[in-house]
Amino acid sequence: MKRLYRLLLLFGMAIALTVLPALPLWSQSSKPATTSAKPVAVATNSIYTKVSCDQVSTVPGENKQDAPQTNSLFAPGTQEGKDYECGYLTVPEVHSQPQGKQIQVAIAIVKSTNPQPSEPLILFQGGPGGSSLDIFPALLSSPTDPSVQKLRAQRDLIAFEKRGNRYSKPPLNCPEYQELDSEDTPEDKAKELASLKACRDRLTREGVNLAAFNSVESAYDVAALAKALGYKRVNLYGVSYGTELVQNVMRQHPNIIRSVILDGIVPVEPSLESQYGVILNRLITQVDAACAADPDCKALYPDVKGTFIAAHDRLKQTPGSVKFVTTKGQIKTLKVTADDFTSVLFQMAYSSGAPFVLPALIDQAKEGNFTLLAPVLYLALLTGGGTTQGTYYSVKCSEDVPYAGTLEVKGLPTFAQDWGSKQLKSEVDKCKVWAVPALDPSARKPIISDTPALLLNGHFDPVTPPIFGQSVAKGLRNHLFVEFPANGHGAIGTPCAHSLVAEFLANPNQAPNTACVNEQKVQFITEKNTLIAPGTRWLGQSFFDLSWQAILRRVVLLLVLILFPVVWLGMMLVAWLHRRRSGKPSAPVPVGARWASWLGVLLSVLSLGWILAQGLAMGATLLSGHGDYGFEQLLIGIERKYAWIYFLPIGIALLSIGMLVFAILSWKQTYWGKARRFYYSFTAGVAIVYTLLLAAAGQLTVFL
Repeated sequence: MKRLYRLLLLFGMAIALTVLPALPLWSQSSKPATTSAKPVAVATNSIYTKVSCDQVSTVPGENKQDAPQTNSLFAPGTQEGKDYECGYLTVPEVHSQPQGKQIQVAIAIVKSTNPQPSEPLILFQGGPGGSSLDIFPALLSSPTDPSVQKLRAQRDLIAFEKRGNRYSKPPLNCPEYQELDSEDTPEDKAKELASLKACRDRLTREGVNLAAFNSVESAYDVAALAKALGYKRVNLYGVSYGTELVQNVMRQHPNIIRSVILDGIVPVEPSLESQYGVILNRLITQVDAACAADPDCKALYPDVKGTFIAAHDRLKQTPGSVKFVTTKGQIKTLKVTADDFTSVLFQMAYSSGAPFVLPALIDQAKEGNFTLLAPVLYLALLTGGGTTQGTYYSVKCSEDVPYAGTLEVKGLPTFAQDWGSKQLKSEVDKCKVWAVPALDPSARKPIISDTPALLLNGHFDPVTPPIFGQSVAKGLRNHLFVEFPANGHGAIGTPCAHSLVAEFLANPNQAPNTACVNEQKVQFITEKNTLIAPGTRWLGQSFFDLSWQAILRRVVLLLVLILFPVVWLGMMLVAWLHRRRSGKPSAPVPVGARWASWLGVLLSVLSLGWILAQGLAMGATLLSGHGDYGFEQLLIGIERKYAWIYFLPIGIALLSIGMLVFAILSWKQTYWGKARRFYYSFTAGVAIVYTLLLAAAGQLTVFL
């Protein structure tokens, strides 16, 4: 009887295991196939297929006008086949299921100029979700940049487009996703979360396993690429999130790695999300300290951090506003809240040029002036984000946010606690919507390794400051840590960084020469390097307040001043030809008439010179080497060495007064016929009006 019961029990269990998985209740409660923390073999069916770069750069779902052309992915003057190639790596969506669904990872290879190259360098972009193909091929394929050629002379440079990113298949794009407006209301938040859920639901319906697009699976992709291309060992470079991916490869596949380069380093512990307040406070403190150490900066901006807090508190009470003209020609007004102001400063600091402008921008904002802030917001509005949102949340919500815990607030000022809390809560709320399971804690173990490592960090890096790099360095027993004194987020792209990387890769066990790092200088907008010209401020304010009529009025007046002698000399030439044909002797010209004519010609020459000199000074200022924010200097002034151009408006003013005097004399002494007197007087009047505008804009008193 007992034997019969056992047989019935086994029979019932077999039926249950067969039937229950098909029931709706079971399906709803089960989780998608996820990544195992236990090592699995690299799939043998992973293959690399070379395709045309046109095919790779065609992104499904993107408008053709938005999709990049192949030649925009690589530097001008390069040729497919000779200088670069593209392809797809086909891999399992879940590596522990090698016979399951397959996906494709986009690859771009910048070929070495050496016929026998060494082990390649594989490069990973940040984000997560940032496109490697949008950055590295153009940056590292230049045929004219000596620092790039130094790298290409050693080895192939391989841009690795992480699974789910823009050019890989499938791309986890979220066109449904809508960012919050600046008002940050509960309705806005609900709308944003609903739009994110809509993206998640669509991708799930399309059969995408969102839990499979994490760094562990991507690390297997890297190992599969090395195997498919026939490399026993490779060098790895990662920037920002890319450093997380490199650390995962180091954890899972250490045997394929020759050396690693970590740039803008994300630590395993503590979780980045728990440090939002800490890194914001550090950024403002570091900019304040650097300005205080510069006598010229301190003279203009004696308390950067205190001024920031005052501006933040003012905006917290009364938000400001800025106006833009959209690409459709519509005028859009955006509120500037305290959180917006803080977030913009934080994003600006990613660029190494940000310290140059931040003290001035903060000082303006305290008074409710957003001349310097407006163009940054405007550019952000035009360009939007470059991140593949689905990839971002699949990584963040499985690897980072679940381990963030609570915000670190010890010793932080209120502004840092407030901003950090909102950033963390926003991430947590979105991860609840994205709903991917957390990776096993073993996937977040700190790296302990003897692999040669070069660690690069920018002193002003807002999101991955040097303290993070130093934390990771503790487990790397064969490393060199380099801190760039004037850099923001990421050192790649600078000749110094390229030189260090090339020298390190040539011999990873020998420290490269870091002398170029010490040549970096922190600069700020000060009266020593910038002629603070009110006219330039007026021009910038006019553009961003949309004062088109004021700008047009000034341009028209200036054109009249320039065209005056052209018409005047034309009339003189016609008169001379008429006298010559008629054979009549020319009438004597009063001395005053001759002086009046030459004053007009000279005024025109100075006016034209004023335009050309401003163009020269503005162009030189834009190219003055202040990262992405040289254009901001124009909204304050110009490079001090071009101060001489402001003698031109003074000359214009003096000549205009002289023309007015001669215009009056022309009527008293009848220099010319009535038509010419009217014309001369009209031009003199225009010159006086233009002079008054120069005076109102402060361009006549710059040196005072």
